[in-house]
Amino acid sequence: MLHTAIGTLRAERVGSTADDGAPVYRILGIPYAHAERFQEPEPVISGSGDGFVNSGRGQCFPQRLMPGFINLFLRHFQLRPEWQPRRDLQTEDSLRLNVWTSGPEPLKPVLVFIHGGDCGSGTLPIYDGTHLAEQGIVVVTVTYRIGVFGHLHVVDGDRISCDRAPLDQQAALRWVKANISVLGGDPDRITLMGHCGGAQYALYQALNPDNRDLFHRLILCSGQRATPQPLESASEWEAFTRLLEANRIRDYHQLTTAPVGRLLRLTQPTMALSTTMDQPFFKVDPRKVLSEGAFPHVPVLVGSTADEFSMIEFPLWYRRMGIATTQEEFERAAARLYGSWAEPIAASLRPEAVSLPDLQIKMMELLVFHSAALNLMERFAAYTRVYGYRFEYVPNLYRGLRGAYHGAEVAIFFGNLDRMRIPITADNRRAMAITQRDWLGFVRDGSMPGRPAFDERAEITRYRGEGEAVRFPHLELLRELEGTDLARRVVNTYMSRR
Repeated sequence: MLHTAIGTLRAERVGSTADDGAPVYRILGIPYAHAERFQEPEPVISGSGDGFVNSGRGQCFPQRLMPGFINLFLRHFQLRPEWQPRRDLQTEDSLRLNVWTSGPEPLKPVLVFIHGGDCGSGTLPIYDGTHLAEQGIVVVTVTYRIGVFGHLHVVDGDRISCDRAPLDQQAALRWVKANISVLGGDPDRITLMGHCGGAQYALYQALNPDNRDLFHRLILCSGQRATPQPLESASEWEAFTRLLEANRIRDYHQLTTAPVGRLLRLTQPTMALSTTMDQPFFKVDPRKVLSEGAFPHVPVLVGSTADEFSMIEFPLWYRRMGIATTQEEFERAAARLYGSWAEPIAASLRPEAVSLPDLQIKMMELLVFHSAALNLMERFAAYTRVYGYRFEYVPNLYRGLRGAYHGAEVAIFFGNLDRMRIPITADNRRAMAITQRDWLGFVRDGSMPGRPAFDERAEITRYRGEGEAVRFPHLELLRELEGTDLARRVVNTYMSRR
């Protein structure tokens, strides 16, 4: 246990720092807020009450998990144990954060990590902060409301609530700013990092004027543009009425008291494919904030991996995902989705593709992930220092079958290939050392010596071998595509089919 100014904490010793051998502690389940179902989070007052402050174990919001044996056939990296909260306690009282630290002194840089928004928690093995904390930083992971708890659109009288997740994350950031010094973190050197849906949330937090001074660097891994949907009260009322009728639920009150299992089985759930711009989080349109540069001009690191959509490169899923296996089918499908841009995009990517399905997946990656990364780099670079990356290191998973998959940079930066129970090669160890050297440098002082900042030359770091400066791949094509609605169409098509 640890006795601190915020109370007595359950802590487990999990390692030691590389410089002086100080012990590293894992502190799980610290409450940062409480919330009734579908209500706004209320902050927890630190140091109140007797007994232990935290639960000492991983917690997550209720979610349905696919049986593990299925992955013997799929070999899907996100269905592996290190990406699943199978050891977490599932409960609605899971507005918790988790800390890895070597103690209260000296004050160290802080990394606050927001996981993706579909499932999981802040205590997945792949997000364990031990190895980073051993290198002299404090790591914080945030568990927030996901699925129906975070995103079910509900109507209560004249109150419409669409997305509680950003409010939860904001409450966690405020807790960290106010309390992290007690656990050895420097409140003036906080880096906010997010992956996938967590990257888009981190972006929204960065563009919220209420969050000024809550963090001082920003890392966006495989995220998307700022594209919140407008809130249309009439359509929300209609959709909520249909939801209640379809599930034979009388009213909002009955929904708030329904058993968790029933919530997880709702039919016709009203959850948008992207965040809805409802109050009280979105007081200002984040797109306006970004275009005007009215955000804190902190250093930014943003990028994507080389094989973002290898998660769907399974012949069993081709039909469901609309991936053609013949040239004739491909031409028809590509024309429907990409219109007159189908052939220019395909021609640009054919030299990189190993098959017709792979070509289609690379087209999706270009429009969904790489175009978003470029868009954010260019917009942020107009006002602040930006570093870009394309991640091509391949973890030795299924002998490299999924390539530099979606989330590979998270596994390698956190140094958690050992949590994956896979053979770790010399190349893997070198990849971890290089990535951590660069990214921890960014966390410590906002710079990556020897790596190009993104400017009019449009150079980024391609993480292959020792890492090299390259011009953003397919730059001219992506700039031509900017302003079209192709990215939105591809994202919506993917989300509706998965």
